[in-house]
Amino acid sequence: MMTVLRGIQGIDVVVEFDTASYSPRLLRDHRARVLLMDLDSFDIGDVLARQVVSRTAEQEVKVLALSANLDPGTAIKVLLGGAQGFLHKDTPVQGLVDAIRAVDRGGVALDPWVAGELVTALRYNGPSEVPAGPGDGVKLTPRQRQILGLIGHGLTNVEIADQLQLGRPTVKTHISSLLRALDLRDRTQLAVYACMHGFRAHAAMPMN
Repeated sequence: MMTVLRGIQGIDVVVEFDTASYSPRLLRDHRARVLLMDLDSFDIGDVLARQVVSRTAEQEVKVLALSANLDPGTAIKVLLGGAQGFLHKDTPVQGLVDAIRAVDRGGVALDPWVAGELVTALRYNGPSEVPAGPGDGVKLTPRQRQILGLIGHGLTNVEIADQLQLGRPTVKTHISSLLRALDLRDRTQLAVYACMHGFRAHAAMPMN
């Protein structure tokens, strides 16, 4: 994977490490912006895994998690823990590159199958099977629902503004309002919330 990414224009692979050699200084010294995290090398409940994700947030490094196991439960833990994306290791190169760039721009990258499974888990297993959102019961405006749905589809602020023909400051204001209303920390948690509570259906995606 590293060999392939080194050949992609516009992407610089600055450091590679395993769990044994991990140190927060690696990310700081190399000024990494996006960390590809192999979840299969970690026990996601392990202290080290939590430290990696939390330290990246402190250093403004965004995490794109990769795994051969697309378990929705794990995806929820990873995303709510602070990661900005969750993809299968077999994602095609262009899909991975697009995800890296989307996350780097402040967007969210979520494997389509995982997104579908999150929705299915809520629909068929009931809310008790999926962590309840802290904003449950909060009334949102139609525009807020639409924007929340687009965030659930992984769109950035710029893409949302272009699709809805809104000013970028207006989109940013709506997102800030959503974070306050739902008592969530960041747009990654907004994306997870949107997937788990069916808000993606409120957003009409353009046809390619």
